[in-house]
Amino acid sequence: MKHSNFTALKTLTALLVILLALLACNKPQNNDNWKTVYEQAYKAHDYQTALVALNHLILTDSSNCKVYYDSMALYYIKKQHNYQAGQLYVDKGLKLDPNNFNLLEYKSIFLSADGQIEDARKLLIKAYELSKLNKHLYMYATTFANEKKMEEYSQIVNGILNNPTSNPEKVEVSIDDNNSQMIELKALCYLDKAKIAKSPTMVMTYLDSALMLEPNYQEALYYKNQFSGNQTPR
Repeated sequence: MKHSNFTALKTLTALLVILLALLACNKPQNNDNWKTVYEQAYKAHDYQTALVALNHLILTDSSNCKVYYDSMALYYIKKQHNYQAGQLYVDKGLKLDPNNFNLLEYKSIFLSADGQIEDARKLLIKAYELSKLNKHLYMYATTFANEKKMEEYSQIVNGILNNPTSNPEKVEVSIDDNNSQMIELKALCYLDKAKIAKSPTMVMTYLDSALMLEPNYQEALYYKNQFSGNQTPR
């Protein structure tokens, strides 16, 4: 009985949210209030409320749907880990804007997960051509690493690291299941090279390079501590 009541309450709540959103369609001026709700929820990391606000804005502000679908996909994929819903908004967003490089990036991840590697690579190259962001080149490189094609992977990553004209670029990396941090992309590349380096000297060289760029890079610090602890004193 308790489960039945809880399910009924969830259904009623969802219906009320939809009803309020539909009623508000006749009151465009209320969009500013929902934008405020969204901005406040975003700052507070209250992504559930942010998603409700975005759903409302999608219904009532079609002129900005491209932006809203981008944000919906981001929250569902990276914050809620609801990949089914994330993929839905990625596909909807790309129908409206096939050149949205963020959505192309997310779509490539889903394609890779389904084993459609070549299609994923095409999207990542397109995303890079549109964005000029090295993170898309890096993601392209990782598709080769995942297939154990290390020569192709290393050639691309070395190109990123050795390009003197590339601008600093932050990317988000996981610390654990619930936390992440923003780090310089080149630090991520150096950590990757440390993980596949053959000699202990090169492992430490790459780790030091990563930490020189990002002294608080948690995964690099952990890896260096683990590696140092496993070294046999001479």
